[in-house]
Amino acid sequence: MSITATGAAAPAPAIPVENLNLGPYNIQYLPGDHYVLDVSGGNPAKGAGVIGYTLKLPQAGNQQWLFVPAPQAPGWWYLQTKMGTGFVLTLQPDSPVVPTPVVMMPVGLSDADRQLWSLLSTEEPGYWYIQCKSGASNSNAPLVIGLADNKVEASAVAGPISFTGFRAQAWGFKPVGSAG
Repeated sequence: MSITATGAAAPAPAIPVENLNLGPYNIQYLPGDHYVLDVSGGNPAKGAGVIGYTLKLPQAGNQQWLFVPAPQAPGWWYLQTKMGTGFVLTLQPDSPVVPTPVVMMPVGLSDADRQLWSLLSTEEPGYWYIQCKSGASNSNAPLVIGLADNKVEASAVAGPISFTGFRAQAWGFKPVGSAG
């Protein structure tokens, strides 16, 4: 996972991808009841919505996520469901709405930036913003994932980063199968 480079700091030494723990993870929402990102209803269809939902036990593939390096964009990642579809988190294509719904799509959109993600640290240790590459620039506020509401089955959406309301856009990464 990467953090967007800032300032004139020296680059960190490269860690070979094969030495990273790339998942699977439950991606857990910081506020309230700590919902996890979930492919709604385990729907394997292209365009299925992503929601916040209570962690299921035994754990289900629609709540498990893998970080897959994007060879065409070093430092950016696909977040792939472990459902076996090969689909990845994607800003809904051609959506003019902000915040933009997050859906599941196969890799290979003409606007590939809508499928690429990086992590930015929040003020809460162990929690991160999940930033989309789409629209990322020095002149635009990054789009980061949050939930449309702090309740079960709220839609996952990407909107402008909020440093004052960061808790509503903060996510933790719990390795699948870990206790606690």
